[in-house]
Amino acid sequence: MNITRRQGLAIIASVPLIGAAGEYSSVTVFEAAKIITMEPANPVARFVAVSEGTILAAADTLAALKPWTDGRTVTHDRRFAKEVLMPGFIDPHIHPMQSAVMLNLPFLAPDDWALPHARFPGATTPQKWRDGLKQLFEASTDSPFIVWGHHELFHGPIDRTELDRIAPDRAVVIWQRSFHDVIVNTQTLKSWGMESKAAFDAAIAGAKADVAHADHAKGILSETALPLALAKMRPALFGPGKIARGMGRLKQMLRARGVTTTADLATGVLTGFGAEAELIKAAFSSPDSMARVMLMPTANELSGVNDLDGWLVEAQQRFQTRNIRLDRRVKLFADGAFFALNMRMNPPGFLDGHLGKWITEPPEFAKQAGRHWEAGFSLHIHVNGDEGLDVVLDVIERLPARINQSVTLEHLGYSTEAQNRRIARAGLLVSAQPNYIRVLGDAYSTHGLGPDRAAAMNRLGSLERKCVPLGLHSDFNMAPVDPLYLAWIATNRITLGGAVKAPAERLSLE
Repeated sequence: MNITRRQGLAIIASVPLIGAAGEYSSVTVFEAAKIITMEPANPVARFVAVSEGTILAAADTLAALKPWTDGRTVTHDRRFAKEVLMPGFIDPHIHPMQSAVMLNLPFLAPDDWALPHARFPGATTPQKWRDGLKQLFEASTDSPFIVWGHHELFHGPIDRTELDRIAPDRAVVIWQRSFHDVIVNTQTLKSWGMESKAAFDAAIAGAKADVAHADHAKGILSETALPLALAKMRPALFGPGKIARGMGRLKQMLRARGVTTTADLATGVLTGFGAEAELIKAAFSSPDSMARVMLMPTANELSGVNDLDGWLVEAQQRFQTRNIRLDRRVKLFADGAFFALNMRMNPPGFLDGHLGKWITEPPEFAKQAGRHWEAGFSLHIHVNGDEGLDVVLDVIERLPARINQSVTLEHLGYSTEAQNRRIARAGLLVSAQPNYIRVLGDAYSTHGLGPDRAAAMNRLGSLERKCVPLGLHSDFNMAPVDPLYLAWIATNRITLGGAVKAPAERLSLE
């Protein structure tokens, strides 16, 4: 039994044990002012009985629990007698390894960040961002110096030339707010063996990245070129003790915000599935861990695997524990990042005329989806723009219906009303990223999408009205690990600037 408190709210995680249940010889009965059960038939209670990591029953009176307490050793725990209890929250989409890496870096983003170890105030203008960059740079001796959070619409453009002026003799990496782009200076390219244009182009070709996703003159590596940058950054990101420290901070965040279950939606994106699964298993199988993690490979990770059944069985045997689960699910990628304006949009497209980017070209996406669906995998699909969504829906609608398989659309930054009808008809699930409207609702009104489409980002009210099963995720660090904050965003749709965008698309509080 794990418990976390938050402003008068206590969150209980009952962790089920693998194998047959015991006899429940010892029972703890928690009393509260109110217990929100999330069970429609019995929505509130005052008492909950727990044994061996399993919730036995909830009731309004102790007498009603007697079938579970008579003849057993009973402890009556009244520490929450004046508080409200809830089940543990689920954040269905984070990346523990990415989180562990990012929690060792300074943040300098448009929005404020309160992390377990530090607070990083938001910078909403180019000057504030550059002043903040100077302070962080001078306070650090790291080389490369890596900072996360730049967004051009708030902070203005930055490229290799400007970074060279700031740091002519030290490697610097600016990690864009989306995580999907990095901007580096000449010293960084030199340390990576990519200083010359020929060497840069050869590295991009060797990584099989789209040449349009990298720019030597500007020092930019984006989307399909990002794995190359990550490989080059690995020695700095995975230094001694860093991953353990980052994992510890991630577990602190999960506990502080009552998250007891999460999923890694791309295990292996930094170092490969096996290496990352081992590190996550070590971190979350420790006695101090209250959270469970579902691991999920990417379609790219499995592209060279001929025997998917054998791979899954072996991986389950190696990595599954009481707190680690590996299901028959796979992550696919359609179009690019929403925070970087890399998503693919239907006409009229973007205000400046750029096209966005495919992470997986449509023909290859169709092959990946068909292969894994045929092999019995449920699909989790990263998709952000309405052109990307059209491609995804066209592919999914051609797949044969399967009772035991599901398709979940991840993020879904912008969809039309007509597309939401298709989502509902196809019986798809949506795991949405509500922080888009909060951080980007104002900025994308004047740059990127225009006022009407920017207001309609995160069209969650429409999905709820169509009874589409819907969840909210942080995709940390695209949003804080904080389910109540995400719920507040989705039910209010208030931007950083205080504007309310498309109130008809608010999610109901329930």
